[in-house]
Amino acid sequence: MKNHRSHAAAERAAVLAIVGKHGAACRKDAARGAKYCARVWDFAKSGAKAFAEFCAKQYVPPGKARVQLLRRLDEISNIAGGSFGVIAKTTRRGQDMADLPLTPAEELFSAFSPGTHLQEDLRAFQIAALAQLNFGTDDLTPPATREAWAARRLSLLGRTVVPAELLAESARKSTEVDRFVTGFNIHLDKIEYAGGRFDFPKDTVRISHWGLRDFMTSLNGKPGALPAQRAIRDLMRRVVDGEIPREIVDNPKARWKQADGVVVENGRAKKPAYTGALRWEKFKQVYDVQRRIDPYTLGGNIIDNKFKYEREVSEEKITGILTDVLSSPVAARVARYVEGRLGRPIEPHDIYFKGFQAGAKKAPLGYDIRKRYPDAKALTAAIPGILERLGFSKARAKWIGSKIRVDNSRSAGHAWGPATDFDIQLLRVRVDKEGINEEEFSTYMHELGHCVEGVLTSYELDFKALWGVPNTAFTEGFAFTFQDKADFILGRKTTSNADVVTLQRFWEAYEIAGPALTEIRFFHWLYKHPKASAQEMHRAIRTIGDEVWAEFYARIFGNEGYGLMSVYSHMLWCSFYLADYPMGYVIAYQVRKYLRDKNLAEEMQRMCALGCIYPEQWMRAAVGQPIGVEPLLKDAAAACARLKL
Repeated sequence: MKNHRSHAAAERAAVLAIVGKHGAACRKDAARGAKYCARVWDFAKSGAKAFAEFCAKQYVPPGKARVQLLRRLDEISNIAGGSFGVIAKTTRRGQDMADLPLTPAEELFSAFSPGTHLQEDLRAFQIAALAQLNFGTDDLTPPATREAWAARRLSLLGRTVVPAELLAESARKSTEVDRFVTGFNIHLDKIEYAGGRFDFPKDTVRISHWGLRDFMTSLNGKPGALPAQRAIRDLMRRVVDGEIPREIVDNPKARWKQADGVVVENGRAKKPAYTGALRWEKFKQVYDVQRRIDPYTLGGNIIDNKFKYEREVSEEKITGILTDVLSSPVAARVARYVEGRLGRPIEPHDIYFKGFQAGAKKAPLGYDIRKRYPDAKALTAAIPGILERLGFSKARAKWIGSKIRVDNSRSAGHAWGPATDFDIQLLRVRVDKEGINEEEFSTYMHELGHCVEGVLTSYELDFKALWGVPNTAFTEGFAFTFQDKADFILGRKTTSNADVVTLQRFWEAYEIAGPALTEIRFFHWLYKHPKASAQEMHRAIRTIGDEVWAEFYARIFGNEGYGLMSVYSHMLWCSFYLADYPMGYVIAYQVRKYLRDKNLAEEMQRMCALGCIYPEQWMRAAVGQPIGVEPLLKDAAAACARLKL
């Protein structure tokens, strides 16, 4: 209380000093600035007198001079923070890129996070105080000008300072999760399945979970697909339940005999050591650090930080959209369509069904895709041509392509945007030794959507503080739009039925909405059980996932969900990310619908030029309506009626 009174007195003194220098007209704004500056001022090191002197000297009244300061802060904050992003791309290369040796040294390099002291330095050098004095605010009313939007983003500069040792520890633990997830590869051809013999091609290796999921789905329409799919589904269930032998993970020399309950390696059979709660031991290491970081954040906890300050869309709205999708009667009608395509009763793993347009089969390509795209270099070179086919001018496609580099990824794929003007957009995708396959090309197109967005929302924007899109759901929207074009780019002739496409859009959101809701409920469980062990987390995520399955999916797929709601590896990073996927589908549907009779390239460039303003304002400016699932549900119901489902 004493500190509060002393700070209030310091603020009053600062306002008097500012008014004395700049006049009474700035009193209200000076009071605002002094209040926010005091929040980041170190009164223990520099007292009230120094505070008032600083405010009088560094306060800039609204007008041209303040805009000039805004641009300088914009430039400096970008180069300071962005340079650490550039460094991270270099230090993590061995961890992220499959073409480089994964030596023990890479564990140290990838965890190296020199930017952990940045926020402390911004305060130590009084840059944070400068930003708060002139731009600090808690106002959430959408600004009216681009300068005001940039000021709104810079108003967060220096507001929170997480101790550097916690940030460094978080980086180390996240790197451990990276290694765990990217290394959780299962050799499907090295397993003797309890349910029968499946002759998977030699060296069929898939990462958990998404590699297993996508490979399982790709088997539709092939001889013996269902028994093999059930076997892979059981592997996914075993991942969730911790029943995968540690000896077979990322190990081509071990053979797992499921029926005998043994692992054979170098001619010796032994009882396996199962993974158990290992996934959640990895998660807990990151989560425990995040809980220690919580008190230093604006929201005070991961949930509020994610919804209020990252997504900038309320939890109520997002969970409402998820439950609207999951509860929709359209789901049962679309499931009947899936059964018709498959020619059999629907099963739980069919939640991942993709083949809406051509049933369970796709016409073969007239060429060898692996030879056309043998490596990451070929995929990089292909980008300008792909963009031209999507409607970008030759010059524009060449320029965008010059800003993107494709790397062979250890993980399934990701995009990493430019952090500064001199940085480059990275596209990471797995490329087999023989070249890319169709599964991977689909991922490549998805990541290319992220990358084109990353280029268009950075280098040319008027303010660097506005680089990017409002939140990750929006970049997923562009990524899904590009992924839709994979067959077109490959030259596969398709006759798209607009109604069937709408069903697919619904099914995509319906599939991932359940895991997203599971993750949301799981994080609420975590905060209600702050001392939970990894084993308790392991049981809780299965229980919560089963509850979501029973509530929303059992009516269609049956009571046994095989842990599919809890299998997503994304959860392990503690990034609270999954809801961005269904939100991305919802946003992408609204964007796609808007673009149906418009030029993709022109409209994407217009939309991306908006930058990271608030989500609702972005959507209204981009497509003329707020974020909502109603267009998708309404159109899906109408499509079902026309298809007599």
